[in-house]
Amino acid sequence: MRRKDFTGAGEDTGTVLSSAPIGYLGIVDDSGYPRVAPLNFVWHAGKIYFHGAADGEKFSYFAAGPQKAAFSADIPYSSIPSYWISEKYACPATIFFKSVHIKGMGDVVRDAREKASALQKLMEKYQPEGGHAPIAPDDPLYQKPLAETAVFRIDPEFVAVKSKFAQNRPPEVRRDIIARLEVRNEGMDKKTAEEIRKTLET
Repeated sequence: MRRKDFTGAGEDTGTVLSSAPIGYLGIVDDSGYPRVAPLNFVWHAGKIYFHGAADGEKFSYFAAGPQKAAFSADIPYSSIPSYWISEKYACPATIFFKSVHIKGMGDVVRDAREKASALQKLMEKYQPEGGHAPIAPDDPLYQKPLAETAVFRIDPEFVAVKSKFAQNRPPEVRRDIIARLEVRNEGMDKKTAEEIRKTLET
């Protein structure tokens, strides 16, 4: 059963997807098995874009036209040890996170301008400092690579955002976790504490 207290109320899909470094594409392979592939991606104009070779499994799957696809991405926050919540009971150990799950139709992008725009957005996400000529379909520098590189698009039909920050715990437990995160102050602890505080404001 889906935990309603972990649904990402107030979370913006684009904000989560723009911050998630890696996404996971789900398709069904030729043998009928589910296949999950990690990849670089960008959320642009309300769609998922990623690139790959103009052959191979992903290209073969989508080349015939729009196909069903699933896509997930997550942002891991802080690891919470069980003994922060229970002295002996192991089960409370967890990692807080934000995630997005998408179901939709995937396809190969054929239009050169759409391909160039998607690849430019990928560069802006993964190399935000610039340092390259903008990707444009009429630039001789990119005409051959654009022709040889496959770009894929997923048009979402279903989007679910999940956010786990101890919403199921009593307020006093959440406050104690915040205090412990502030003392530990490692990695994403400060941001995790901020997210838990938001759950106390609602």
